[in-house]
Amino acid sequence: MSLKQGSIVLVDFSYSNLKETKYRPALVISSSEYNEQSNDIVVLRVTSRGRDSSWELKILKNDMAEGTLDIEPSYVKVDSIYSVEKNIIRKVVARLKEEKIKEIKDQLIELFS
Repeated sequence: MSLKQGSIVLVDFSYSNLKETKYRPALVISSSEYNEQSNDIVVLRVTSRGRDSSWELKILKNDMAEGTLDIEPSYVKVDSIYSVEKNIIRKVVARLKEEKIKEIKDQLIELFS
């Protein structure tokens, strides 16, 4: 499975009780080079519920280079960062266009500035 930066994947996230899991979308934000060398990847959570936060960016169909998400709009939560093992990735469902990836990376830089 090729996990490139900008890919939207389904991740087996555990609920807080650690007894149940559910596949949820996440955006791969770590570099493609890092992803090739590591057993982990860094992702941002993707949700269908926008909270009108300056740390969320809307994703629409026209932001996709490949594939789609089931719910439009969806939102990337740039302040919800996870390191996950590759073995809990179910599949790649979409990939963002380069312009949208840059917008998200710029927002991440602002978060840490």
